[in-house]
Amino acid sequence: MWEPIAPFPPGLAENVLSRAPIYDLILCDLSPHTLVRLSRTCRVAHMAVACFFRRAYNINQHLSHYFPDPLQFRSLQARTGLVVSGSNALQFLDRTFYPTSDLDLYSHPGHVYEVLEWIESIGYEYHPSINQNEDWHNSVSADWDGTTQRVTELRGRDPDGHLDQLLYPQIKDVFTFKRSVTIHGGTVELKVQIIETTCNPVDTILNFHLTCVMNIITFDAAYSFYPVATFEQRITLLIPGSSSNRLDAVQKYVARGWRVYAAFRPVDIVHPSESPFIPNKTRWVGDHHCWSISLDTTGVNPRPTLSPSSERFSWDPSLHNGWTVKCAAGCITDIVSPTIHAHPVMSTVFRYNYLFSDEKLARAVRDWTTLQGGLVHKALTKQDWIWFDAEIPGFREAHRV
Repeated sequence: MWEPIAPFPPGLAENVLSRAPIYDLILCDLSPHTLVRLSRTCRVAHMAVACFFRRAYNINQHLSHYFPDPLQFRSLQARTGLVVSGSNALQFLDRTFYPTSDLDLYSHPGHVYEVLEWIESIGYEYHPSINQNEDWHNSVSADWDGTTQRVTELRGRDPDGHLDQLLYPQIKDVFTFKRSVTIHGGTVELKVQIIETTCNPVDTILNFHLTCVMNIITFDAAYSFYPVATFEQRITLLIPGSSSNRLDAVQKYVARGWRVYAAFRPVDIVHPSESPFIPNKTRWVGDHHCWSISLDTTGVNPRPTLSPSSERFSWDPSLHNGWTVKCAAGCITDIVSPTIHAHPVMSTVFRYNYLFSDEKLARAVRDWTTLQGGLVHKALTKQDWIWFDAEIPGFREAHRV
């Protein structure tokens, strides 16, 4: 006969959750969702989880492995929209560490020169590939001109998941920098890769091989695009035709504990509303399906105004990008591989390029930029150019209403 379990002594839970050295040992093994649920049980638990979150998701401490002054790096992020992604962003959100991984930084067009100069100024050395110039200055122009004609296209993927052949690739170039440092008495080589994107970082990240690495860190927040699948269920979806669709990459994340699916599971098709991959829904970076962590920006220099006549905006350009994962829903015989649909708008009236999941919205924005561009191209020079990126949230709101 089973003996009844004795109740906790009065005050035991409160005592445990009031001592960080004790509750850290408990909370460090809980998933993000479980932590949130625990924080809702009582005031003491809420305070303990909040304190744990501040220490567990300390972005300055996380970045200090690569940069002696993380705030200086984050100020660079604020100026340029530079995004941390790949395995490093996954490690930050998963509260883990991969000793052999590098740091991947994704740059918007026109900011690469400033980013490379900064990386070099803090002691990193450029390591060109066999097909690159010995001096990166010979490959990157310091005088990027976004006022000249840019490609403005609407695009999707064909049924096989491949990008339309008439469109540009997502990556223009990759620049590798290395630096040797002493950690715990030993010499360690740090590797940072700056990826120059042709549209924007989110466009490139949505073409990653697996959904578990679709996470980004901007200057003021960290976002996971598929948090339930990635951190709760530990599953990931293979994106066919993606630019990084390699077996070695798949094997790497299997070894790190993720279960990989090459197609939607039957439950995703029969019950799409319950799928952690959120098929057939309009998505935005930072929407309620994302896991978003606001980062402490104390000491980070705010984003500057793009030009004297341009309206200032404080948000990161990656925030206003959308997409949809398409799935033929409703019938078990409709099992197919996922396809990601996103329509880029690249215009000379916007400093940055943006993605929209809705084709009609993308066309409306494109038509507006055509009219606006007709005015600014006739009346303005490069020196007094007006950028209209601050209007992007208004387009989203008007479309929603």
